[in-house]
Amino acid sequence: MGSISVKKYCIVEKGLNEQHAGSKARNDVADTLIKEGWNPLRVSPPVVKENVSYAERIRMGLVLMKDWRKVTKTVKEEDQILIQYPLEMYPKVAMLALRYIKQLKRKKVKIIILIHDIESLRTQDKKQKEWYQHAEKSFLCLADDVIAHNKKMIGYLKKIGLDTRIHALETFDYLVEAESIQKAETKENQNAVIIAGNLSEEKAGYVYQLDQVNAEFRLYGPNLNTEAIGAGNITYKGSFPPDDLPRVLHGKFGLVWDGKSIDECGGEFGQYMQYNNPHKTSLYLASKIPVIVWEKAAIAEFIRENHLGIQVGSLREIPEKLAALTGETYDEMLQNVSAMGEKLRKGEMLRKVLREIENLE
Repeated sequence: MGSISVKKYCIVEKGLNEQHAGSKARNDVADTLIKEGWNPLRVSPPVVKENVSYAERIRMGLVLMKDWRKVTKTVKEEDQILIQYPLEMYPKVAMLALRYIKQLKRKKVKIIILIHDIESLRTQDKKQKEWYQHAEKSFLCLADDVIAHNKKMIGYLKKIGLDTRIHALETFDYLVEAESIQKAETKENQNAVIIAGNLSEEKAGYVYQLDQVNAEFRLYGPNLNTEAIGAGNITYKGSFPPDDLPRVLHGKFGLVWDGKSIDECGGEFGQYMQYNNPHKTSLYLASKIPVIVWEKAAIAEFIRENHLGIQVGSLREIPEKLAALTGETYDEMLQNVSAMGEKLRKGEMLRKVLREIENLE
């Protein structure tokens, strides 16, 4: 049994509030932990951008070392610390934090690492993949407990040699006040399929082929090339901060899809969907909207087991699937989504995993 003086800390990196889910998941983790009595240790805002100059990397490195030295002085022997991975900083600069995490390990601090992204699963470049796998193992092997997205991701981490306790989050929470979705709840349910997120041609190329699918789509998010959208079945509703989205989303289903094709989630994005939990799944569920998901996505199992939506192999299947859906089946989905959404809005998925870890002590 731990000492009464044991304290719990969480690293908080404050990012830019961009109008997509980039920083929402991290902020929600920090907010949930702070509500649970964890003490925030703030490290400087990250500089995440391509082609960082050598001088800028040096400056970032010095800032990082100063911040983490303070962390190692604050956190005492047998305290607990939760770190969100990867650190929101240029990857090679982030490696400088390793020496400080090793110091915490030597002090017998209990380290929990919660994973947001595994970059070695995202890249198809062999050299990059090897570098990221090395970086990931270097960080994650220092943890007493790792919180991964799901069973598929856990399998991958074990395959690359991670030998530590790993827990499945199942899906990310999405903190939002229930009142902010009342408007969406009372609005008459229409047949539109919602797509929320980064709408750039690189990330969501499939959006620009939706004129081939006989269904109505509503798009929410930044970077849409409106000139490349020729379809009359698409309505663009604008870009909103993540906390405002649940209030403005209206539709029958939310689509969880990625990549360039309407026939499958291919390429790097499709590969990644077979292992990660897309944050937009949590957005839809927190907004009380059932989901349509690619049948090979890792999150599809969670959706299937909890009856929270439907799976498709290709977006061309959507009209047929919607036509076959009975009112009774959809109402049952709505009830399940409503119950799950309440958990996500309160941070229950993270709380559940933390209780699981605590019970293992």
